[in-house]
Amino acid sequence: MSGSRGRVILVAAFAVLSVALAVVCVLSRALAPSDGTLVNQNDFATPDGVVKVLGETRDGPLRVGDVIIAIDGRDTSEGARQPGGPAFREGQTLDYEVLRGRERLTIPVTLTQYPLLGQLIHNWPNLLVLFLLFGAAVYLFARRPRDPAARAAVVASSIAMITLAGSGYFGIEALDLIAGEQFYRWYGGQIFWVLLWGGMLHFALAYPEVTTKTRYGLLLALGYGGGLVLYGATVAIGLPMTDNPVEALNVWASPIRTVLFVYPLLVFGVLVHKYRASKSHLTRMRLRWLAASLGLATVLYALLWGLPVALFGEEIFAYQYHVLVFLPVPLTVAMAVLRYQVMDIEIVLSRSATYVILSVFVVCGYLALVGLLRWLVLPHSNDLAEQAVAAAAAALIVLPLHDRLAKLVNERLFGYRDDPYRVVSALSARLEQTQTPEAMLPALVETIGHALRLPYTAIELERDKGLEVVADYGEPVGEPVRLPLVYQGERIGDLVVCARGAGEEFNDPDLRVLADVARHAGAVAYTARLTTDLARSRSRLVRAREEERRRLLHDLHDGVGPTLAAAALGLQVVRQVMNTNQGAAEEMLSRLEDELQGAIGEIRRVAHGLRPPVLDQLGLATAVREHAATLAGRIGGNGDAPLTISVDVSDQLPPLPAAVEVAAYRIVCEALTNVARHSGAQSCLVRVWLDRDLHVEVLDDGLGLGETRRNGVGLRSMRERAGELGGDFQVESRDKVRGTRVAARLPVPREEA
Repeated sequence: MSGSRGRVILVAAFAVLSVALAVVCVLSRALAPSDGTLVNQNDFATPDGVVKVLGETRDGPLRVGDVIIAIDGRDTSEGARQPGGPAFREGQTLDYEVLRGRERLTIPVTLTQYPLLGQLIHNWPNLLVLFLLFGAAVYLFARRPRDPAARAAVVASSIAMITLAGSGYFGIEALDLIAGEQFYRWYGGQIFWVLLWGGMLHFALAYPEVTTKTRYGLLLALGYGGGLVLYGATVAIGLPMTDNPVEALNVWASPIRTVLFVYPLLVFGVLVHKYRASKSHLTRMRLRWLAASLGLATVLYALLWGLPVALFGEEIFAYQYHVLVFLPVPLTVAMAVLRYQVMDIEIVLSRSATYVILSVFVVCGYLALVGLLRWLVLPHSNDLAEQAVAAAAAALIVLPLHDRLAKLVNERLFGYRDDPYRVVSALSARLEQTQTPEAMLPALVETIGHALRLPYTAIELERDKGLEVVADYGEPVGEPVRLPLVYQGERIGDLVVCARGAGEEFNDPDLRVLADVARHAGAVAYTARLTTDLARSRSRLVRAREEERRRLLHDLHDGVGPTLAAAALGLQVVRQVMNTNQGAAEEMLSRLEDELQGAIGEIRRVAHGLRPPVLDQLGLATAVREHAATLAGRIGGNGDAPLTISVDVSDQLPPLPAAVEVAAYRIVCEALTNVARHSGAQSCLVRVWLDRDLHVEVLDDGLGLGETRRNGVGLRSMRERAGELGGDFQVESRDKVRGTRVAARLPVPREEA
């Protein structure tokens, strides 16, 4: 069994065990008799140093504020020293000695069945948050059992289940100090409350990913054991300072006392450190989600409970409702872990988010209405019907927000994928504000990333050496998806996007809106590429022109110039010796003639570099035929048979501008060279015709372009020659199997056509 699989099994087993222990705690409380009192306050066993009735679970003869001195003859101080004892039965009547004010009374109390259902209903906020927390954790674990954050969430929520079943729903009764084992149920729940803070620290270390793998195990051990160490230190320091067994009970039976002041700071420190140390946009985003939900819960708790107690000395809302402010936390964690996984769970996430937020609004509205009624109108009323009226009123106020809230949640999670028009409108608005063509593509990818909540968006365009990233936004996550950018039938590049999480995929709505965006982005990308290519082409033209001038200067200065200068000097010598040495003069004239013939050849070579002489000698049509015949006769297309080249060009072409003729001839020559060298074709057709503009087309039956073609020098040269004249150039596969088509359109001025 691998270590990872073993951890998965242990976590699953612990989750099952926690459910079993929680059920045992509930059944244990249900089967034990009750005296209807409550002597603990929240997480403190006996906060006043005496056994005082601080609350009631049912109507009985005892009142809130009664100090219980003895039960059935046994002093409660002795019970506090060693809680528990022989159990009593339901229906028995015990004498309680109590101090009510300054009066000491003996009050008979009949033990009854514990009001389990009433207490569970009373603690419905705890149940709601627990079930949501445990359900979200189990769901995450089922989806990603090897994710450390999912495992940590299951462990923490499992401990929370034991904590609440042990000491959250059911408190300590006075009877529990002298009889039965119920005190130890409560005390065990409090020990697990300490461990729960270790589980919270465990989750902070694992969420959204483990960043300290070498020390992870040690930190977990310290996290879970540190709370118990703090508890031990508190007991060691606090016990010697107590005056009686009841005060001592409040020290050793309240293990959470010190942990509550230390562990929240540790959890906060870990999350802050991970946020500052992380360079991943995805990790920071998930941490911000968690911080937002916890921050909102803290603010609500301070406004609804902390400040009223500090300012007025009493709670506006019952303390049992305080856990409701943490309702968004488990859902936020689930969305943060699964936010970028938008497969079959996205509807669940969207609707869950909507209804949880609505529930929070309803609960807050309910608490506000109940608080106002208690504070202003009916301060002593706890009537169930009045609470139901307040809940219904809150629901009627909040529920009309459902549709708007659902839309907002959907947009927050998945962007505007359900509204392609809105994405396109956002693109149009952004592009209208773009001042220069160079800024269009960065604005395009940024707008797409924002509108669809994508972690990474990029545009790659076809360049000389293949695809080139010309604009990107965000950081790549997982395997990218490529969508072709097509303009007028030509694939000019790709729109590259990453799904919302590593290892996740786009679903059908995402792909549909991305396809729509890619169609509109194709024109923008083509315009931007054309602008960029034009700028590059102009730059190359300027450089080429200057290089050509330099070459001509060198050729004329270093080749023709010295020859002509030498001829001039030779003619002077001939003039001087002509009368005195006729033979030497004739020999020198013969040598000068050879040198001048060489200079003429050099001049012709330079002129041939400027414009192919064959165009002036034969014309475009004949020159194309001659080149095709020469090439077909020399080269075999696939090594077995000569390449057959057919030429379809009219001999009646009108006179064309020199630049158009040169461009057409060079494009045909370069295209035929590519066919002969690379295509493996057996036949090829060259067509040249005039239809307002001059059209050149070269078709072959070779291997085609393939999916991984790269633009070489030849294709770039042909494209530039067409672009220089304001024309178009295309190269594409003729069909899915074989063949390539090279086509160019060269504009001809109307007055010259």
